[in-house]
Amino acid sequence: MMATLRYSDLIGKHFSELSVPINTENMLVLDAALGWAENGFYVLPIDPKTKHAGSVVGVGWPEKSSRDPKQIESWFRPGTNYGIAVHLGKSGAIAFDVDDPSQLPHRLREWIMLENVPFQSTRTNDPLRGHYIFATPEGSNYGNSKGLLKGAWGEVRGKNGIIVASPTPHSKHAEGGQYVWKRTGIVPPLPYALQKLLPESRYQSVQSIEMAEAETFFAIHTKADCTQLLEIRLVEGKSWFLRGSRHDAGRDLLLVCIMDARAGLYGAKAAVESIADLFVSIKPQAQWSSPREFIDMTLWAIAQVLQLPDEEIALHRESQLTINSPQVQDWINRHND
Repeated sequence: MMATLRYSDLIGKHFSELSVPINTENMLVLDAALGWAENGFYVLPIDPKTKHAGSVVGVGWPEKSSRDPKQIESWFRPGTNYGIAVHLGKSGAIAFDVDDPSQLPHRLREWIMLENVPFQSTRTNDPLRGHYIFATPEGSNYGNSKGLLKGAWGEVRGKNGIIVASPTPHSKHAEGGQYVWKRTGIVPPLPYALQKLLPESRYQSVQSIEMAEAETFFAIHTKADCTQLLEIRLVEGKSWFLRGSRHDAGRDLLLVCIMDARAGLYGAKAAVESIADLFVSIKPQAQWSSPREFIDMTLWAIAQVLQLPDEEIALHRESQLTINSPQVQDWINRHND
């Protein structure tokens, strides 16, 4: 007689067994961090005034997150005043960080509102704003792209994504910010209906490169066959800062422009300097999560672009040269009139 495969067996084979600990709001930070680790999550200490994962442990933080009780006790020893960052992707989890519930795609809304989905509220005046967590299939590699779940509803936190967790004080407490878990317990698997809407990262994320490698990148990538594209990117990128995290907007703009630079569309150094001017105008240095925030973002972005295959860069180059050619632009303008 053939044994029946139960749903619980299937989940056990393909998803990490994770659980959100209860009552962390009323715990010491050390006890809460140990509770997260005991329930399968990797954690990090962070400066509670920021949401920057490397604000305490520095560059290379994805490799430094830990579930080791001794390491956690060392980080959160008496006398420290750190917050807790939960490292999602490394833990086998993904979170939907909802900033504007009114703009949620219907398919996402119907899944995150289920009672068995852990939910951390981040605003006292908006009961649906916050973090919703699912477990990801073993071997999957979801990044932070929203894929087909487009819109200004919030962000996806996947590979090398974090959420700040209670009892960390919210940096915007005076404006109603909070970290309070409204639903805890076993983390359910990411539904297939959502899996197929999210792209998996095709490449492993490289944390960063050294400054000398960046200087080499700038020296090599000076070709400028489509200089007008940089201004287009900057205008488009400026609008990104109005839709969410300024750090994320700066990072995403750097990625796009550095890829253009590697494709020879405009100079890498000119692009980074222009983005730096824009970033500082929108996020003054006094508000940076660390003195190296922009430098670290730039080194990280160059590292990501350097690992892309030449074939993809060549295809990107040809597509951008075609789209931005005078003939194609003239045709687009005439059809927009």
